[in-house]
Amino acid sequence: MRGQRISVRNVADLARACFEIARQPVTKVDFEVHHAMARHGYLRELVSAGADDPVFLETLCSATNGAGVVIGTRTRKPLDGTEVAERADGRQPAERPEETAGSWVFHQTTSPNPTFIYESAQTFEGLIAVAPGAREVCEWHGLAVRDLVREISDAASSLIDAPLLSLQCPAQLPTIVKTRNHDLRTRKEVAPPCASLAVRFSIALRDASAAARFELADRFRELCEKHGYSFWLADTRPGHRQGNWFEVYHADGEFSPLYKGDLRSRQRVGTVFPLTFVGPARIGSTHAIAAFLQRYPQVGVVGCAATTLSDVAFVHLQLAIHGVAADRLNRILGKLLGESSTPARPHKLLRELFKRLGLPPDPDGRSPAAQDPTSDYQTFAGPAFAYRPYQMPDCMAVWVSWEIARQHRGLAAPLDCLYRALGQVAPPVPAEGRASAGDLATVEYLICRATEQSVIRGKAKLAVPKTVLRQFSSAGGELPASKLCASLEEAWKAQVDQSGVDGVSELTVAWRESWLGHWTYS
Repeated sequence: MRGQRISVRNVADLARACFEIARQPVTKVDFEVHHAMARHGYLRELVSAGADDPVFLETLCSATNGAGVVIGTRTRKPLDGTEVAERADGRQPAERPEETAGSWVFHQTTSPNPTFIYESAQTFEGLIAVAPGAREVCEWHGLAVRDLVREISDAASSLIDAPLLSLQCPAQLPTIVKTRNHDLRTRKEVAPPCASLAVRFSIALRDASAAARFELADRFRELCEKHGYSFWLADTRPGHRQGNWFEVYHADGEFSPLYKGDLRSRQRVGTVFPLTFVGPARIGSTHAIAAFLQRYPQVGVVGCAATTLSDVAFVHLQLAIHGVAADRLNRILGKLLGESSTPARPHKLLRELFKRLGLPPDPDGRSPAAQDPTSDYQTFAGPAFAYRPYQMPDCMAVWVSWEIARQHRGLAAPLDCLYRALGQVAPPVPAEGRASAGDLATVEYLICRATEQSVIRGKAKLAVPKTVLRQFSSAGGELPASKLCASLEEAWKAQVDQSGVDGVSELTVAWRESWLGHWTYS
Protein backbone atom coordinates (compact mmCIF):
# COMPACT_ATOMS: atom_id res chain seq x y z
CA MET A 1 0.00 0.00 0.00
CA ARG A 2 2.95 2.34 0.58
CA GLY A 3 3.71 2.64 -3.13
CA GLN A 4 0.08 3.13 -4.20
CA ARG A 5 -1.47 6.53 -4.69
CA ILE A 6 -4.59 7.20 -2.64
CA SER A 7 -7.60 7.99 -4.80
CA VAL A 8 -9.06 11.46 -4.31
CA ARG A 9 -12.50 9.99 -5.04
CA ASN A 10 -12.13 7.43 -2.23
CA VAL A 11 -11.08 10.14 0.22
CA ALA A 12 -14.09 12.24 -0.79
CA ASP A 13 -16.41 9.25 -0.39
CA LEU A 14 -15.03 8.55 3.08
CA ALA A 15 -15.44 12.18 4.14
CA ARG A 16 -19.02 12.28 2.88
CA ALA A 17 -19.88 9.03 4.67
CA CYS A 18 -18.46 10.35 7.94
CA PHE A 19 -20.42 13.58 7.57
CA GLU A 20 -23.68 11.76 6.91
CA ILE A 21 -23.21 9.42 9.86
CA ALA A 22 -22.32 12.31 12.18
CA ARG A 23 -25.33 14.35 11.02
CA GLN A 24 -27.81 11.50 11.38
CA PRO A 25 -26.32 8.51 13.23
CA VAL A 26 -29.44 6.34 12.75
CA THR A 27 -28.29 3.41 10.63
CA LYS A 28 -31.72 2.59 9.23
CA VAL A 29 -33.93 4.43 6.75
CA ASP A 30 -37.67 3.83 7.02
CA PHE A 31 -39.68 3.90 3.82
CA GLU A 32 -42.98 2.86 2.37
CA VAL A 33 -43.95 1.53 -1.05
CA HIS A 34 -47.44 1.82 -2.56
CA HIS A 35 -48.46 -0.38 -5.50
CA ALA A 36 -51.81 0.88 -6.71
CA MET A 37 -54.11 0.93 -9.68
CA ALA A 38 -53.33 4.05 -11.68
CA ARG A 39 -56.17 6.56 -11.34
CA HIS A 40 -56.69 10.30 -11.24
CA GLY A 41 -55.88 11.93 -7.91
CA TYR A 42 -54.29 8.95 -6.13
CA LEU A 43 -51.04 10.74 -5.30
CA ARG A 44 -52.86 13.89 -4.21
CA GLU A 45 -55.07 11.92 -1.84
CA LEU A 46 -52.11 10.00 -0.47
CA VAL A 47 -49.89 12.98 0.37
CA SER A 48 -52.81 15.12 1.59
CA ALA A 49 -53.85 12.70 4.34
CA GLY A 50 -54.46 13.64 7.96
CA ALA A 51 -52.01 14.72 10.64
CA ASP A 52 -51.49 11.18 11.88
CA ASP A 53 -50.60 9.82 8.44
CA PRO A 54 -47.14 9.63 6.82
CA VAL A 55 -45.50 12.78 5.49
CA PHE A 56 -43.99 12.47 2.01
CA LEU A 57 -40.85 14.51 1.32
CA GLU A 58 -38.29 12.50 -0.67
CA THR A 59 -40.60 10.76 -3.10
CA LEU A 60 -40.64 8.80 -6.36
CA CYS A 61 -43.89 8.32 -8.25
CA SER A 62 -44.60 6.69 -11.60
CA ALA A 63 -47.81 5.58 -13.32
CA THR A 64 -48.19 3.62 -16.55
CA ASN A 65 -50.00 0.64 -18.09
CA GLY A 66 -52.80 0.88 -15.53
CA ALA A 67 -50.56 0.55 -12.46
CA GLY A 68 -48.69 3.07 -10.34
CA VAL A 69 -46.05 3.21 -7.62
CA VAL A 70 -45.40 5.78 -4.90
CA ILE A 71 -42.22 5.49 -2.82
CA GLY A 72 -41.32 7.71 0.11
CA THR A 73 -38.40 7.68 2.56
CA ARG A 74 -38.51 8.76 6.21
CA THR A 75 -42.28 9.14 6.04
CA ARG A 76 -42.79 8.34 9.71
CA LYS A 77 -42.48 10.64 12.67
CA PRO A 78 -39.28 10.39 14.76
CA LEU A 79 -41.16 8.76 17.64
CA ASP A 80 -42.63 6.03 15.48
CA GLY A 81 -41.07 2.62 15.87
CA THR A 82 -39.53 0.98 12.83
CA GLU A 83 -39.06 -2.64 13.59
CA VAL A 84 -37.60 -5.04 11.07
CA ALA A 85 -38.76 -8.62 11.21
CA GLU A 86 -35.58 -10.65 10.92
CA ARG A 87 -34.87 -14.18 11.93
CA ALA A 88 -32.12 -15.29 14.21
CA ASP A 89 -30.11 -16.54 11.22
CA GLY A 90 -30.24 -13.08 9.63
CA ARG A 91 -32.55 -14.03 6.77
CA GLN A 92 -35.45 -11.66 6.35
CA PRO A 93 -38.86 -13.04 5.34
CA ALA A 94 -40.90 -11.48 2.56
CA GLU A 95 -43.09 -8.55 3.54
CA ARG A 96 -46.83 -9.11 3.65
CA PRO A 97 -48.69 -6.07 2.31
CA GLU A 98 -51.24 -3.89 3.99
CA GLU A 99 -54.17 -4.13 1.60
CA THR A 100 -56.24 -0.99 1.06
CA ALA A 101 -58.77 -0.04 -1.60
CA GLY A 102 -57.12 -1.03 -4.87
CA SER A 103 -53.55 -0.93 -3.56
CA TRP A 104 -50.93 -2.79 -1.54
CA VAL A 105 -48.78 -0.85 0.93
CA PHE A 106 -45.44 -2.01 2.31
CA HIS A 107 -43.65 -0.46 5.33
CA GLN A 108 -40.05 -1.39 6.07
CA THR A 109 -36.55 -0.16 6.90
CA THR A 110 -33.19 -0.76 5.30
CA SER A 111 -29.56 0.27 5.68
CA PRO A 112 -28.31 3.15 3.49
CA ASN A 113 -24.96 3.31 1.74
CA PRO A 114 -23.54 6.74 2.69
CA THR A 115 -20.58 6.32 0.31
CA PHE A 116 -22.87 6.18 -2.73
CA ILE A 117 -22.38 9.41 -4.68
CA TYR A 118 -25.39 10.26 -6.83
CA GLU A 119 -25.07 14.05 -6.91
CA SER A 120 -22.38 13.91 -9.55
CA ALA A 121 -21.64 16.98 -11.62
CA GLN A 122 -20.69 14.71 -14.51
CA THR A 123 -23.38 12.36 -15.79
CA PHE A 124 -24.09 10.44 -18.95
CA GLU A 125 -27.78 10.77 -19.74
CA GLY A 126 -29.38 8.98 -22.65
CA LEU A 127 -32.75 8.21 -24.18
CA ILE A 128 -33.45 5.12 -26.30
CA ALA A 129 -36.77 4.74 -28.13
CA VAL A 130 -37.85 1.12 -28.63
CA ALA A 131 -41.15 1.68 -30.42
CA PRO A 132 -42.14 5.36 -30.29
CA GLY A 133 -45.28 4.90 -32.37
CA ALA A 134 -46.71 2.00 -30.38
CA ARG A 135 -50.26 2.59 -29.15
CA GLU A 136 -50.21 -0.46 -26.88
CA VAL A 137 -47.57 -2.68 -25.33
CA CYS A 138 -47.03 -6.09 -26.93
CA GLU A 139 -45.10 -9.02 -25.55
CA TRP A 140 -42.07 -8.38 -27.73
CA HIS A 141 -41.89 -4.85 -26.31
CA GLY A 142 -41.50 -6.30 -22.82
CA LEU A 143 -38.65 -8.56 -23.91
CA ALA A 144 -36.94 -5.68 -25.71
CA VAL A 145 -37.19 -3.34 -22.71
CA ARG A 146 -35.97 -6.07 -20.36
CA ASP A 147 -32.89 -6.71 -22.48
CA LEU A 148 -32.30 -2.99 -22.95
CA VAL A 149 -32.35 -2.38 -19.19
CA ARG A 150 -29.82 -5.15 -18.79
CA GLU A 151 -27.55 -3.64 -21.46
CA ILE A 152 -27.75 -0.19 -19.90
CA SER A 153 -27.01 -1.46 -16.39
CA ASP A 154 -24.22 -3.70 -17.69
CA ALA A 155 -22.56 -0.77 -19.45
CA ALA A 156 -22.62 1.23 -16.20
CA SER A 157 -21.31 -1.51 -13.92
CA SER A 158 -18.99 -3.51 -16.19
CA LEU A 159 -17.78 -1.03 -18.77
CA ILE A 160 -16.94 2.00 -16.63
CA ASP A 161 -17.64 0.75 -13.05
CA ALA A 162 -20.08 3.56 -12.34
CA PRO A 163 -23.47 3.75 -10.61
CA LEU A 164 -26.70 3.83 -12.57
CA LEU A 165 -28.49 6.87 -11.19
CA SER A 166 -31.94 6.61 -12.75
CA LEU A 167 -34.16 4.60 -15.07
CA GLN A 168 -37.52 5.58 -16.50
CA CYS A 169 -39.86 3.83 -18.93
CA PRO A 170 -42.03 4.94 -20.63
CA ALA A 171 -40.54 8.39 -21.20
CA GLN A 172 -41.28 11.49 -23.23
CA LEU A 173 -39.29 11.86 -26.44
CA PRO A 174 -37.59 15.11 -27.50
CA THR A 175 -39.54 18.00 -28.97
CA ILE A 176 -40.33 17.57 -32.67
CA VAL A 177 -38.80 20.32 -34.80
CA LYS A 178 -40.24 20.96 -38.28
CA THR A 179 -39.02 23.25 -41.05
CA ARG A 180 -40.06 23.89 -44.62
CA ASN A 181 -37.25 22.97 -47.04
CA HIS A 182 -34.76 23.29 -44.17
CA ASP A 183 -35.46 27.01 -43.91
CA LEU A 184 -34.85 28.01 -40.26
CA ARG A 185 -37.23 30.93 -40.64
CA THR A 186 -40.07 28.39 -40.88
CA ARG A 187 -38.93 26.48 -37.81
CA LYS A 188 -41.83 25.11 -35.78
CA GLU A 189 -41.69 23.10 -32.56
CA VAL A 190 -44.34 20.47 -31.87
CA ALA A 191 -44.79 18.87 -28.47
CA PRO A 192 -44.26 15.08 -28.50
CA PRO A 193 -46.73 12.68 -26.83
CA CYS A 194 -46.74 12.56 -23.03
CA ALA A 195 -45.04 9.18 -23.02
CA SER A 196 -43.57 6.75 -25.55
CA LEU A 197 -42.12 3.28 -25.30
CA ALA A 198 -38.59 4.47 -24.53
CA VAL A 199 -36.03 4.07 -21.76
CA ARG A 200 -34.42 7.14 -20.23
CA PHE A 201 -31.35 6.61 -18.07
CA SER A 202 -28.56 8.44 -16.29
CA ILE A 203 -25.09 7.12 -15.35
CA ALA A 204 -22.65 8.86 -13.01
CA LEU A 205 -19.23 9.37 -14.55
CA ARG A 206 -16.41 8.82 -12.10
CA ASP A 207 -14.08 9.30 -15.05
CA ALA A 208 -15.29 12.47 -16.74
CA SER A 209 -12.96 12.11 -19.70
CA ALA A 210 -14.11 12.35 -23.28
CA ALA A 211 -12.88 8.80 -23.84
CA ALA A 212 -15.35 7.43 -21.27
CA ARG A 213 -18.24 9.30 -22.89
CA PHE A 214 -17.29 8.07 -26.36
CA GLU A 215 -16.97 4.51 -25.10
CA LEU A 216 -20.48 4.57 -23.65
CA ALA A 217 -21.97 6.37 -26.64
CA ASP A 218 -20.43 3.93 -29.11
CA ARG A 219 -21.77 0.95 -27.21
CA PHE A 220 -25.33 2.29 -27.14
CA ARG A 221 -25.17 3.45 -30.76
CA GLU A 222 -24.12 -0.02 -31.92
CA LEU A 223 -26.90 -1.56 -29.83
CA CYS A 224 -29.49 0.76 -31.38
CA GLU A 225 -28.23 0.11 -34.91
CA LYS A 226 -28.51 -3.63 -34.30
CA HIS A 227 -32.07 -3.59 -32.97
CA GLY A 228 -33.55 -0.60 -34.80
CA TYR A 229 -33.87 1.84 -31.88
CA SER A 230 -33.46 5.61 -31.93
CA PHE A 231 -30.85 7.10 -29.59
CA TRP A 232 -30.41 10.56 -28.08
CA LEU A 233 -27.84 11.98 -25.67
CA ALA A 234 -28.44 14.84 -23.27
CA ASP A 235 -27.09 18.06 -24.73
CA THR A 236 -24.30 19.16 -22.36
CA ARG A 237 -23.26 22.27 -24.24
CA PRO A 238 -23.28 25.55 -22.26
CA GLY A 239 -26.75 27.04 -22.07
CA HIS A 240 -28.54 23.73 -22.67
CA ARG A 241 -30.54 22.58 -19.67
CA GLN A 242 -31.79 19.14 -18.78
CA GLY A 243 -34.40 18.05 -21.29
CA ASN A 244 -32.43 19.18 -24.35
CA TRP A 245 -31.37 16.22 -26.47
CA PHE A 246 -28.91 15.60 -29.29
CA GLU A 247 -29.86 12.87 -31.73
CA VAL A 248 -27.13 10.28 -32.24
CA TYR A 249 -28.97 7.63 -34.28
CA HIS A 250 -32.35 7.72 -35.99
CA ALA A 251 -34.03 4.37 -36.61
CA ASP A 252 -35.68 3.69 -39.95
CA GLY A 253 -38.54 1.70 -38.44
CA GLU A 254 -37.10 -1.79 -39.00
CA PHE A 255 -36.80 -3.79 -35.79
CA SER A 256 -34.55 -6.70 -34.99
CA PRO A 257 -36.11 -10.12 -35.77
CA LEU A 258 -34.87 -11.19 -32.34
CA TYR A 259 -38.09 -9.87 -30.78
CA LYS A 260 -40.58 -10.09 -33.66
CA GLY A 261 -39.81 -13.61 -34.83
CA ASP A 262 -43.18 -15.19 -34.06
CA LEU A 263 -46.85 -14.25 -33.88
CA ARG A 264 -47.11 -14.82 -30.13
CA SER A 265 -44.70 -11.99 -29.38
CA ARG A 266 -46.98 -9.51 -31.17
CA GLN A 267 -49.89 -10.13 -28.84
CA ARG A 268 -50.85 -7.34 -26.46
CA VAL A 269 -49.90 -7.93 -22.84
CA GLY A 270 -52.83 -8.69 -20.55
CA THR A 271 -51.37 -8.29 -17.06
CA VAL A 272 -48.81 -6.03 -15.39
CA PHE A 273 -47.07 -7.21 -12.24
CA PRO A 274 -45.37 -4.48 -10.13
CA LEU A 275 -42.18 -5.29 -8.23
CA THR A 276 -40.03 -2.95 -6.13
CA PHE A 277 -36.54 -3.90 -4.97
CA VAL A 278 -35.01 -1.91 -2.11
CA GLY A 279 -31.56 -2.00 -0.56
CA PRO A 280 -28.30 -0.10 -0.03
CA ALA A 281 -27.38 1.79 -3.19
CA ARG A 282 -24.41 0.16 -4.90
CA ILE A 283 -22.96 -0.45 -8.32
CA GLY A 284 -24.36 -3.46 -10.17
CA SER A 285 -27.60 -4.02 -8.27
CA THR A 286 -29.92 -3.15 -11.18
CA HIS A 287 -27.82 -5.27 -13.54
CA ALA A 288 -28.09 -8.28 -11.23
CA ILE A 289 -31.90 -8.03 -11.22
CA ALA A 290 -32.20 -7.55 -14.99
CA ALA A 291 -29.77 -10.41 -15.68
CA PHE A 292 -31.82 -12.73 -13.47
CA LEU A 293 -35.07 -11.85 -15.27
CA GLN A 294 -33.39 -12.45 -18.62
CA ARG A 295 -33.08 -16.14 -17.73
CA TYR A 296 -36.88 -16.45 -18.05
CA PRO A 297 -37.98 -16.04 -21.68
CA GLN A 298 -41.64 -15.67 -20.71
CA VAL A 299 -40.98 -12.61 -18.51
CA GLY A 300 -40.77 -9.10 -19.97
CA VAL A 301 -40.42 -5.61 -18.49
CA VAL A 302 -43.05 -3.12 -19.68
CA GLY A 303 -42.25 -0.25 -17.30
CA CYS A 304 -39.60 0.86 -14.84
CA ALA A 305 -38.69 3.67 -12.46
CA ALA A 306 -35.43 3.52 -10.53
CA THR A 307 -33.46 6.03 -8.47
CA THR A 308 -31.73 6.53 -5.12
CA LEU A 309 -33.30 8.32 -2.16
CA SER A 310 -31.45 8.79 1.14
CA ASP A 311 -28.62 6.60 -0.19
CA VAL A 312 -31.08 3.74 -0.69
CA ALA A 313 -31.70 2.20 -4.12
CA PHE A 314 -35.31 1.79 -5.26
CA VAL A 315 -35.75 -0.26 -8.43
CA HIS A 316 -39.37 -0.55 -9.56
CA LEU A 317 -40.24 -2.82 -12.48
CA GLN A 318 -43.51 -3.73 -14.14
CA LEU A 319 -43.38 -7.30 -15.43
CA ALA A 320 -45.53 -8.89 -18.12
CA ILE A 321 -45.61 -12.69 -17.86
CA HIS A 322 -46.83 -14.55 -20.91
CA GLY A 323 -49.87 -16.76 -20.33
CA VAL A 324 -50.44 -15.76 -16.68
CA ALA A 325 -53.66 -13.95 -15.81
CA ALA A 326 -53.87 -11.40 -12.99
CA ASP A 327 -56.26 -13.50 -10.86
CA ARG A 328 -54.04 -16.57 -10.97
CA LEU A 329 -50.91 -14.56 -10.31
CA ASN A 330 -52.45 -12.80 -7.29
CA ARG A 331 -53.74 -16.08 -5.89
CA ILE A 332 -50.35 -17.79 -6.07
CA LEU A 333 -48.53 -14.68 -4.84
CA GLY A 334 -50.87 -14.27 -1.87
CA LYS A 335 -50.27 -17.84 -0.79
CA LEU A 336 -46.51 -17.43 -1.20
CA LEU A 337 -46.34 -14.21 0.85
CA GLY A 338 -48.46 -15.85 3.55
CA GLU A 339 -45.77 -18.46 4.23
CA SER A 340 -43.29 -17.51 6.92
CA SER A 341 -40.48 -19.30 5.09
CA THR A 342 -40.72 -17.12 1.98
CA PRO A 343 -37.49 -15.10 1.63
CA ALA A 344 -37.40 -11.39 0.80
CA ARG A 345 -34.25 -11.56 -1.33
CA PRO A 346 -34.98 -10.83 -5.00
CA HIS A 347 -33.52 -13.95 -6.60
CA LYS A 348 -34.94 -16.34 -4.01
CA LEU A 349 -38.46 -14.91 -3.97
CA LEU A 350 -38.74 -14.61 -7.75
CA ARG A 351 -37.29 -18.06 -8.33
CA GLU A 352 -39.90 -19.59 -6.05
CA LEU A 353 -42.72 -17.53 -7.56
CA PHE A 354 -41.78 -18.42 -11.13
CA LYS A 355 -41.50 -22.07 -10.15
CA ARG A 356 -45.06 -22.08 -8.79
CA LEU A 357 -46.26 -20.33 -11.95
CA GLY A 358 -44.70 -23.10 -14.03
CA LEU A 359 -42.01 -20.91 -15.59
CA PRO A 360 -38.69 -22.77 -15.96
CA PRO A 361 -35.49 -20.80 -16.53
CA ASP A 362 -33.75 -21.02 -19.86
CA PRO A 363 -31.25 -23.90 -19.58
CA ASP A 364 -28.98 -22.15 -22.06
CA GLY A 365 -29.18 -18.83 -20.24
CA ARG A 366 -26.32 -17.18 -18.42
CA SER A 367 -25.64 -18.48 -14.94
CA PRO A 368 -25.90 -15.94 -12.08
CA ALA A 369 -22.76 -14.17 -10.94
CA ALA A 370 -20.82 -15.55 -7.98
CA GLN A 371 -21.29 -12.31 -6.02
CA ASP A 372 -24.84 -10.99 -5.86
CA PRO A 373 -25.01 -7.23 -5.11
CA THR A 374 -28.71 -7.65 -4.19
CA SER A 375 -28.15 -10.36 -1.56
CA ASP A 376 -29.35 -7.97 1.18
CA TYR A 377 -32.16 -6.36 -0.85
CA GLN A 378 -35.86 -6.66 -0.06
CA THR A 379 -38.57 -7.47 -2.60
CA PHE A 380 -42.09 -6.03 -2.53
CA ALA A 381 -44.35 -7.80 -4.99
CA GLY A 382 -47.90 -7.36 -6.26
CA PRO A 383 -50.69 -7.13 -6.78
CA ALA A 384 -51.07 -7.81 -10.48
CA PHE A 385 -53.34 -5.48 -12.46
CA ALA A 386 -55.12 -5.73 -15.79
CA TYR A 387 -53.15 -3.89 -18.46
CA ARG A 388 -54.42 -0.52 -19.69
CA PRO A 389 -52.69 1.31 -22.56
CA TYR A 390 -50.49 4.14 -21.31
CA GLN A 391 -50.66 6.08 -24.57
CA MET A 392 -53.07 8.99 -24.23
CA PRO A 393 -53.21 10.91 -27.55
CA ASP A 394 -55.76 13.32 -26.13
CA CYS A 395 -53.38 14.53 -23.38
CA MET A 396 -50.43 16.90 -23.33
CA ALA A 397 -47.46 16.92 -20.99
CA VAL A 398 -47.12 19.73 -18.47
CA TRP A 399 -43.84 19.86 -16.55
CA VAL A 400 -43.71 21.52 -13.11
CA SER A 401 -40.92 22.09 -10.60
CA TRP A 402 -40.76 23.47 -7.09
CA GLU A 403 -38.69 23.83 -3.95
CA ILE A 404 -39.97 23.33 -0.40
CA ALA A 405 -38.40 23.53 3.03
CA ARG A 406 -38.77 20.57 5.35
CA GLN A 407 -42.12 21.09 7.08
CA HIS A 408 -44.96 19.08 8.53
CA ARG A 409 -47.13 19.03 5.37
CA GLY A 410 -44.39 17.78 3.07
CA LEU A 411 -45.39 17.28 -0.55
CA ALA A 412 -49.04 18.06 0.18
CA ALA A 413 -48.51 21.84 0.14
CA PRO A 414 -47.26 22.31 -3.44
CA LEU A 415 -49.46 19.56 -4.91
CA ASP A 416 -52.71 20.82 -3.36
CA CYS A 417 -52.02 24.35 -4.58
CA LEU A 418 -51.09 23.06 -8.05
CA TYR A 419 -54.32 21.11 -8.46
CA ARG A 420 -56.41 24.04 -7.25
CA ALA A 421 -54.62 26.31 -9.70
CA LEU A 422 -55.21 23.86 -12.54
CA GLY A 423 -58.90 23.71 -11.75
CA GLN A 424 -58.98 27.52 -11.70
CA VAL A 425 -57.30 28.27 -15.04
CA ALA A 426 -58.52 25.29 -17.10
CA PRO A 427 -62.15 24.92 -18.18
CA PRO A 428 -64.19 21.78 -17.40
CA VAL A 429 -63.83 18.87 -19.82
CA PRO A 430 -67.24 18.15 -21.44
CA ALA A 431 -66.41 14.57 -22.40
CA GLU A 432 -65.86 13.64 -18.76
CA GLY A 433 -69.11 14.88 -17.26
CA ARG A 434 -67.91 18.48 -16.93
CA ALA A 435 -65.08 17.39 -14.62
CA SER A 436 -62.32 19.93 -14.04
CA ALA A 437 -58.89 19.53 -15.58
CA GLY A 438 -57.46 19.33 -12.07
CA ASP A 439 -59.54 16.24 -11.38
CA LEU A 440 -58.48 14.60 -14.65
CA ALA A 441 -54.75 15.44 -14.59
CA THR A 442 -52.53 12.42 -13.96
CA VAL A 443 -49.06 12.50 -12.43
CA GLU A 444 -47.08 10.26 -14.77
CA TYR A 445 -43.71 10.88 -13.13
CA LEU A 446 -42.54 12.72 -10.02
CA ILE A 447 -39.22 12.90 -8.20
CA CYS A 448 -38.34 14.84 -5.04
CA ARG A 449 -34.87 14.93 -3.48
CA ALA A 450 -33.48 16.40 -0.28
CA THR A 451 -30.43 18.66 -0.33
CA GLU A 452 -27.86 19.38 2.34
CA GLN A 453 -29.68 22.61 3.26
CA SER A 454 -32.87 20.86 4.45
CA VAL A 455 -34.60 21.78 1.20
CA ILE A 456 -36.63 19.42 -0.98
CA ARG A 457 -36.43 20.03 -4.71
CA GLY A 458 -38.69 18.25 -7.13
CA LYS A 459 -40.27 18.09 -10.52
CA ALA A 460 -43.17 16.24 -12.08
CA LYS A 461 -44.75 15.52 -15.44
CA LEU A 462 -48.53 15.73 -15.61
CA ALA A 463 -50.79 14.44 -18.37
CA VAL A 464 -53.46 17.12 -18.94
CA PRO A 465 -56.39 16.82 -21.41
CA LYS A 466 -55.68 18.76 -24.62
CA THR A 467 -59.20 20.18 -24.59
CA VAL A 468 -58.06 22.78 -22.04
CA LEU A 469 -56.07 24.47 -24.82
CA ARG A 470 -59.25 25.71 -26.51
CA GLN A 471 -59.53 28.50 -23.97
CA PHE A 472 -56.02 29.71 -24.86
CA SER A 473 -56.34 29.48 -28.66
CA SER A 474 -56.37 33.13 -29.69
CA ALA A 475 -54.55 35.35 -32.14
CA GLY A 476 -50.88 35.99 -31.58
CA GLY A 477 -47.56 34.26 -32.01
CA GLU A 478 -47.53 32.55 -28.61
CA LEU A 479 -48.55 28.89 -28.59
CA PRO A 480 -51.69 27.90 -26.64
CA ALA A 481 -49.60 25.48 -24.56
CA SER A 482 -47.28 28.32 -23.55
CA LYS A 483 -50.24 30.50 -22.56
CA LEU A 484 -51.67 27.68 -20.47
CA CYS A 485 -48.39 27.10 -18.65
CA ALA A 486 -47.88 30.83 -17.98
CA SER A 487 -51.40 31.16 -16.57
CA LEU A 488 -51.00 28.00 -14.49
CA GLU A 489 -47.69 29.21 -13.03
CA GLU A 490 -49.22 32.54 -11.96
CA ALA A 491 -52.27 30.81 -10.45
CA TRP A 492 -50.03 28.28 -8.67
CA LYS A 493 -47.98 31.04 -7.04
CA ALA A 494 -51.16 32.84 -6.01
CA GLN A 495 -52.58 29.68 -4.44
CA VAL A 496 -49.37 29.17 -2.46
CA ASP A 497 -49.51 32.76 -1.19
CA GLN A 498 -53.13 32.34 -0.14
CA SER A 499 -52.48 29.02 1.60
CA GLY A 500 -50.10 30.65 4.10
CA VAL A 501 -47.64 27.74 3.89
CA ASP A 502 -44.07 28.88 4.34
CA GLY A 503 -41.07 27.51 2.50
CA VAL A 504 -42.65 26.86 -0.93
CA SER A 505 -40.74 28.64 -3.70
CA GLU A 506 -39.14 28.37 -7.17
CA LEU A 507 -42.42 27.35 -8.82
CA THR A 508 -42.16 26.89 -12.59
CA VAL A 509 -44.50 25.41 -15.22
CA ALA A 510 -43.64 24.59 -18.84
CA TRP A 511 -44.66 22.24 -21.64
CA ARG A 512 -40.97 21.53 -22.27
CA GLU A 513 -38.80 20.04 -19.56
CA SER A 514 -35.81 22.17 -20.53
CA TRP A 515 -37.73 25.34 -19.68
CA LEU A 516 -37.94 24.40 -16.00
CA GLY A 517 -35.50 25.65 -13.36
CA HIS A 518 -31.92 24.62 -14.12
CA TRP A 519 -31.42 22.94 -10.71
CA THR A 520 -33.98 20.13 -11.08
CA TYR A 521 -32.93 16.51 -10.71
CA SER A 522 -33.77 13.55 -12.95
